[in-house]
Amino acid sequence: MKVKMTDHPQSKSHFTVNRPVAVLMLFSAAVLFGVFSFKRLPITLMPELTYPTLTVRTEYPGAAPEEVENDVSRPIEESLGVISGLNRISSISRAGVSDVVLEFLWGTDMSEASQKTMEKLDLVFLPKDAERPLILHYDPALDPIMELSFSGQGSRFSGEQGLRRLRRIAEYQVKRVLEPIKGVAAVRIRGGLEEEIHILLEEEKLQQTDMTIQQVINRLSQENINVAGGTIKEGHSEYMVRTLNEYEDLEQIRQTVVKNVGNKSIRVEDLGEVVRSNKDRELMTRTDGMESVQIDIYKEADANMVTVAKNVLSMLGSLPGQHEKEEQTKRVFGRRRNTTEGLKARLLREEGASLEVIANRSTFIENSINEVRNTAILGGGLAILILFLFLRSFKSTAIVAVSIPMSLLITFAPLHLFGVSLNIMSLGGLALGIGMLVDSSIVVLESIFRCQEEGDDLVTATIRGTKEVKGAVFSSTLTSIAVFFPMVFVEGIAGQTFGDLGMAVVVSLLASLAVALYFIPMLASRKPVAFSSSARGFANGNVLIQPFGSVNQIRGIFKKEKKWYALPIYFYYIARFMIHFALELAGRFFAAVFYALALLITKILAPIFLIVFKSVTWIFLQITTTIMDALNRAYPKTIKWALNHPGVLLLTMALCFFAIYKVGRSLDTELLPEVHQGEFTFEVSLPVGTPIEETSRILSSVEEDILNNKEDIRALIVTYGYDITNMKRSDEGEHTARFKILLAANRNQAQTEGRVLHRLRSIFADIPDAEVTVSRPVLFSSEKPIVLELHGDDLDDLKNASTQAGDLLKELKEVADVEVSLKKGAPEIQILYDRDRLMMYGLNVNQVATQVRDMVKGYEATRFNLKDRRVPMIVRLKESNRENIEDIGDFIVNPQDEYPIRLSSVAELKTGEGPSEIRRINSSRVALVNANIGEASLGSAVEKISEVMDSDMSWTRDMTYLISGQNQEWERSKGSLYLALFLSLFLVYVIMASQFESLLYPLVIMFTIPLAFFGTVLGLKWLGISLSIVVFLGMIMLAGIVVNNAIVLIDYVNILKQRGQDVRTALINAGKVRLRPILMTTATTVLGLIPMALGFGDGAEIRTPMAIAVIFGLITSTFLTLLFIPTIYYLVDRVRDKLFANTVNQAEVSE
Repeated sequence: MKVKMTDHPQSKSHFTVNRPVAVLMLFSAAVLFGVFSFKRLPITLMPELTYPTLTVRTEYPGAAPEEVENDVSRPIEESLGVISGLNRISSISRAGVSDVVLEFLWGTDMSEASQKTMEKLDLVFLPKDAERPLILHYDPALDPIMELSFSGQGSRFSGEQGLRRLRRIAEYQVKRVLEPIKGVAAVRIRGGLEEEIHILLEEEKLQQTDMTIQQVINRLSQENINVAGGTIKEGHSEYMVRTLNEYEDLEQIRQTVVKNVGNKSIRVEDLGEVVRSNKDRELMTRTDGMESVQIDIYKEADANMVTVAKNVLSMLGSLPGQHEKEEQTKRVFGRRRNTTEGLKARLLREEGASLEVIANRSTFIENSINEVRNTAILGGGLAILILFLFLRSFKSTAIVAVSIPMSLLITFAPLHLFGVSLNIMSLGGLALGIGMLVDSSIVVLESIFRCQEEGDDLVTATIRGTKEVKGAVFSSTLTSIAVFFPMVFVEGIAGQTFGDLGMAVVVSLLASLAVALYFIPMLASRKPVAFSSSARGFANGNVLIQPFGSVNQIRGIFKKEKKWYALPIYFYYIARFMIHFALELAGRFFAAVFYALALLITKILAPIFLIVFKSVTWIFLQITTTIMDALNRAYPKTIKWALNHPGVLLLTMALCFFAIYKVGRSLDTELLPEVHQGEFTFEVSLPVGTPIEETSRILSSVEEDILNNKEDIRALIVTYGYDITNMKRSDEGEHTARFKILLAANRNQAQTEGRVLHRLRSIFADIPDAEVTVSRPVLFSSEKPIVLELHGDDLDDLKNASTQAGDLLKELKEVADVEVSLKKGAPEIQILYDRDRLMMYGLNVNQVATQVRDMVKGYEATRFNLKDRRVPMIVRLKESNRENIEDIGDFIVNPQDEYPIRLSSVAELKTGEGPSEIRRINSSRVALVNANIGEASLGSAVEKISEVMDSDMSWTRDMTYLISGQNQEWERSKGSLYLALFLSLFLVYVIMASQFESLLYPLVIMFTIPLAFFGTVLGLKWLGISLSIVVFLGMIMLAGIVVNNAIVLIDYVNILKQRGQDVRTALINAGKVRLRPILMTTATTVLGLIPMALGFGDGAEIRTPMAIAVIFGLITSTFLTLLFIPTIYYLVDRVRDKLFANTVNQAEVSE
């Protein structure tokens, strides 16, 4: 006989029992919204990082670093140094460019800071030749999401003409196709040769005709022009008036009249030659040894990187599986349907050029996201398995297990609402908390079953069991959540990076709390549903015998069995009918045979699998039963012994605290674990002034060595020279090169990277006079791990000191890739004008300097319209007139005057060198020594460097040093993390004090936290894991988790005391009752974290330390809590009773 829930006398007191359909609908709606939100969440590698940094870039053409410092950098620094919220101001002055970097405090409104910066810049007086300052916002996402290599073979792409053709195709065919793709912000082309029209004049002919180079420039710009002249009306027609006078070919340029002398016209061809050439080469790219054009694709700020990459790959025709799908469609239908030729195939067919995807950042993101997803699924599966081993009931396990997917799906809706993306931090938070999602459900369900065992009926047990633990479950969940609220006070990268993780954990735990208190009781209060015999026959495999069936069988199922469990059978027949129809349509007879054979094999193997499964399950159940029985017998005896020997336990606890202090201080430190993304870059610097051709020649041997042994290397991209629009380093020039190494896919990227790095470092070590450093893709901090700042005023002293410091650091095994910022400058031809002599000849410095610039560097007079592109027309002297310092000294500075005056007559010309750059930090000159971490951690490397600087350096009187970089960021973040930890502990105490209405009992429970930290520091030391921001976050999270077991235990102790039991008996009985749920919640949380702790897959370096910190702390805390907390509670209760008794006695005596 079925009992209506509304007929039960207590049912109205519990919403979940009284309104099951309403509860089901509410949670179904929440899950549905979660599913839709999940599909709309953007996918990124990391949370959006807003660095509080602005860069003011000012170009000052032709100026040396010292002139840039004095005339541009200093005035800008003085003006901007008073902006509120500014943490540090620094500048880099190099030839022709000034970069002033403003670093604001974290949390500063960067829009307001940018506006204030613009206002201050308007008040700065800069030299006339300086360009208007530009404000650049630093964004780590500015790295390209994809890199393509475009190359060609054969005579069409050989020589300079072939490289020009390659660049032209890339700009006008590839770029124009890719840039309109949704989400693509820009497509940048690098390498090849850029076409230009060069008008190369002869100085002798200019002198003979009394002309200046500026006259030629002005004439060409005035002749090459189309002007709109308005409109006129004539009758019923309206005509546009246009002046069409742009050059159509090079001959028109040659025939341009520059000047008339008498009856003779002097044309451009009379002064020099007009040739099609290319821009002076500053950059050269090669992919796997072949010169190529590199195409970098950048995404819009709010675009989904994975989606954008897929759109680009689809346009290229390189989407994985795209070709196979088209071929399959062709085989089935005899032709391709709705397919368009990819860009790659079209370029190969029409131009004979190859376009290949070399690097795709979205692949690492997808792999990382998939690994986190798989980790979460595996962790959830292990948690469910341990539930089954404890509960030994499929129904009970299923009821609790449903809380994992339901809580996760509900979580996605709030994440979408708060603008959180799917990244390794947010998904890592879900994976981290997946074992905790069932904790509340376990406690609730175990309490319901215990009430049933005590004789309550199903509904009464549901109501009473939920009510008894509701407060403890609510408090324990709140303590886990509360520890994340102080994260708002965490500054620096830690606060920016881990906000998404905290949000994911908080929302998922709130969802699991709602599921535990409302959905689980609703399921537990339902009676089990039994299969009827006929439907059970279908479910047991009768349908598996026949490969095909009829539609009438489908109808018969619902006529005979109008039950929910008939739905899978119904859908099975529909799917089977559709498969049969598709196979017949395609004419796949053999596929049908294999299909039937597979079903037949399944029918044979299914019973065998069932027997094996039952056997293994029985073995595990027997093991867990034996262990639990032993624990149930031993634990009460252990508690009694602990209560009788409190001194031993207190001494043990003191030793644990001492171990935390000693072991914790010995742990290595680092800002964040290094993430191996399967790529790194060797940055090579030859002596300044080395031409790009010579740089390429010297380093080509390294390139060959790498290509001859490409083990573990997927691709090699070499960039010689620099791109002024995208300079990665301030000292880049024709003397520098970047060797980008892309590793082959490997399960252990860290070992592979270490092996390849060691091999390549030995190759680069053989290059004389080469400085080599290694860099990796930036995920978190833009700073080098080690930055040694040397402060002083004199550049020579700074140069000597930085050279000495660099030599000392190179001898340390703790650091690697040492690089000094203040290097030997580029060789210069320095022109020092004699102002008195210039004045005597009626000249001035600006006039003569402009002429020298036009003669040597050249000037863009106008642009030549060549089909669909406009090619710059550069006017300058022939190379034979400007080959050396003597040629420059022979320049005529007054060609229109009667008596020519040479440059050497009004100026001193000499060769020399200036500093490559001048850096300033907080208005003080500084030289930097940068380094990566070697065979040590960040903390030990910093200690060693400090020791060397204090003992071995030769300091001048005014010089000081500071170790910054990631170390400074670590110190800043560590301070705020300590504050967050303290606030987290305080909030945990506040919640527990409110729950127990006591100030004393929460202090007892707080002892579980240092016990957990004891396990964490031992685990970190044992596994050799450094203390980092990630570990700190795990410890903060641990503080909210470990108190849950003690809350559940102490809460039930108080209930038993209210029922009349003495403290000692209540502690023993509560321990026996709460032992199983405590072990279950710990086991599910730990097993849920095991896949994350194992550290498989991309991005595991970030997840693993956090998981290990929680696992070791939770295991240690659980076992110590079961002994220490009852003992401390017993001692505190006795002391309280004595104090209360003394107080009462004193009151009675006074009366």
